[in-house]
This record gives sequence, structure tokens and C-alpha cells, in this order.
Amino acid sequence: MNIITSILRRLSDLERRLTNAQRYGTITAVDAANGRAKVTFGGETESAWLPISVARAAGAKVWAPPVAGEQVMIFSPGGDTAQGVICGSLPSDANPSPSSDGAAYTIHMPGGVTINVAGGAIEIVAPGQVKVTGDIIVTGGDVVADGISLKEHIHGGIVRGALKTDPPE
Repeated sequence: MNIITSILRRLSDLERRLTNAQRYGTITAVDAANGRAKVTFGGETESAWLPISVARAAGAKVWAPPVAGEQVMIFSPGGDTAQGVICGSLPSDANPSPSSDGAAYTIHMPGGVTINVAGGAIEIVAPGQVKVTGDIIVTGGDVVADGISLKEHIHGGIVRGALKTDPPE
């Protein structure tokens, strides 16, 4: 083998590694219990089980595993996709961004739960219950349930020693 052939082979290997250092793929399977997933880079190929990175892993912890069909980015040190790490998700036609408001922070979760933070307000939409363990302290505001203000409502039928009053108005 002459020196030119050797250099061309080495250059070809470096190009392949550089191309594989960062790839985009689609999740095909998820093993949430072990924090890993498989991806396809297109065609019939499927990766080995790759670790799923998280936004935070100590102190504050965030766990939101990807789902099958989700488009992701894989970082592979040295260009070896078998050693890759799933680094993040990308919106796609199948899974568009949950908001077009650049000043809002929105989290959509399975089961129809949504958390929106925008304009100094937090909105939680949940088809079921929202459970808070601990105290809720409202300072300078009001609590309104089904149109009834906690500050402004009126009770009728107040009798000293009575166990019940009329419902609030």
C-alpha cells in the first residue's frame, strides 16, 4: 500500500467519524427503567440501546423520556454511534412545538396535562385532580373556585353554634 492510499483511507475514516459525531434519528424503542432508547438513522438500521440524557440529574432532577416516533439528536464521541448518547429532541411535523410564543414556557404531558408560564402567570390544565401537599399561601390575591371568590363570598344562615351554614353566594 502506498502512502497516498493510506492517507486517503485515513481521510475517509475521519470523514465518516465526523459525520457520525452528531446525527439525527427517530426513537424506535424506549427502556425507561434503564434510561435508554434505540433509534433509527433511516432505512432498516436500528442502533444499540443508547443512554438518554436528561436536563438535570442531581439536585433538581428532570425525567421526561422520549417516546417512539420522536425525532432526536445523538452525540457520538469519536464518531462511533454505538457509543452515542441521545442528547435532545427536535420538533417535527409529527410532533410540533407546543407553542409559537417565544416568551412562554409550555410543558405538555401525557394525559392532557399542560403547564403554561407566560406574562407573569402560571396556568395548570389537568383533566383530573391537582394535588398539593403542604400549605398554599396566597398573599395579595384571591382564590376563585367555580366563580366563587374566597375573599368576597357571603354565607347566609349563620347561627351561633351551628355546624353548617348556607352555601356561599
